[in-house]
Amino acid sequence: MTAQSSPEFEQLAAELGQRIMAAGLRGLVLRFGDETRIVGVADRMPPAATLEAPLDELHAALSGLRSADELADLRWIGAAEPYIALLGAD
Repeated sequence: MTAQSSPEFEQLAAELGQRIMAAGLRGLVLRFGDETRIVGVADRMPPAATLEAPLDELHAALSGLRSADELADLRWIGAAEPYIALLGAD
């Protein structure tokens, strides 16, 4: 059974998507269990990277509760570096 995301997680994901677009990056896929959220996609460009982790870990990452080193240690498909600086940023 997949953990269910909270409204707070969805808001944090939406805010990350806004920061991704403002930075001029392609989108990011957030994958937890069987669920995915695609954030920061504009102009039909496919996402450039995927971050896969348990929902609670993704929530902590989006909340700014993980260091850059901890974020880099998560499972990334694609280049993580452009996105790590945006995770949890105000």
